[in-house]
Amino acid sequence: MSKVVFLGAGGIAIVAAEIARSRGFEIVGFLDDRAEKRGTVFCGAPVLGDFGLLTALRHEVQQVVVAFGNCYARMMVAQKVVSYGFSLPKLIHRSSIISPNATIGHGAIIMPGTVVNSGARIGNNVILNTAASIDHECLIGSAVHIGPGARLSGLVTVGNATWIGIGSSIRESVHIGNNVLIGAGSLVLRDIPDDVVAYGAPAKVIRDNR
Repeated sequence: MSKVVFLGAGGIAIVAAEIARSRGFEIVGFLDDRAEKRGTVFCGAPVLGDFGLLTALRHEVQQVVVAFGNCYARMMVAQKVVSYGFSLPKLIHRSSIISPNATIGHGAIIMPGTVVNSGARIGNNVILNTAASIDHECLIGSAVHIGPGARLSGLVTVGNATWIGIGSSIRESVHIGNNVLIGAGSLVLRDIPDDVVAYGAPAKVIRDNR
């Protein structure tokens, strides 16, 4: 049984931990920078300390799951984890439907009911949340979070560290930039530039996201 440690002890980790166990992983524990979490039990395993403890666990585990929501922080932390010599396993729920012609990057967390269609390319450390739908030939960058029930039509591009809110719909061939936040329930019909917050139906840029 492969041993893993989780970074993050919140909502993302609750679902990811269940997937990990169903896939035969043994969870050694969780690390979380919030002081109130330390010394508690989370999802049946101890919260061992903060992220700084990770290197001390290198003798015990070789794989790390980066399981928290902040997209940019998740991307930076995942890069550091890899630099320490850990690997990032893919956690894919058994109820998801993944085309054999799609590619999934390392560290991805794919939650129940997700669909990834033919030719889609999913980057590293991406979260595809419950019942998200990624259609043919989409290109999803690193550390993206596609929210529950979000729908991406074919040939959509999503840049690194972008969050697509719950229930949003993205028209075919739309390009969404890096570090973008698309608000819940949005209808995205046109390209969205880097580093902005956009929402509405149709979605409009509201402010910077820097």
